[in-house]
Amino acid sequence: MGMKWVTRTNVRLDRVAMIWLIKRVIEPNAEIVLLPEAEAEAFAEENGAVLFHHPKAEMRNTGFRTGFDAMIMKYDLSDPALVLMQMALRGAETTDRTLTPWSTGIRAIGLGLRSLYEEDERFIEEMGRVFDGLYQFCQDQLAPVDPKGGKD
Repeated sequence: MGMKWVTRTNVRLDRVAMIWLIKRVIEPNAEIVLLPEAEAEAFAEENGAVLFHHPKAEMRNTGFRTGFDAMIMKYDLSDPALVLMQMALRGAETTDRTLTPWSTGIRAIGLGLRSLYEEDERFIEEMGRVFDGLYQFCQDQLAPVDPKGGKD
């Protein structure tokens, strides 16, 4: 098992995106702990866990930037597909819904899945698949264009 990370329960889109980033890029063996807001900080201190997306955390949303943004900056992640994904998620989570053509759809999917799955773990699992697909989409958007149009 990897390092412990802790955040608040009742996750939403940005926190799930951060969990996805931790598990897919930063530390695949991470243990993610979800606790009520009032317990998360003490747990982090007592267990040497990384506190994230919490009012007292270094990596959190700040209104115009998401927690996903904070994590990208903290870990100096420069994968172009992650940067494109970051912009799409920022548009979904901040007031600038037009930041990318996909931001509104990502927000709608996140809200819809959250209403389907009351349990955090199930929502995280389902959104993980969405983020896997979004990441692949972002990679595809940045892939070199075949000058022949991809046809034989």
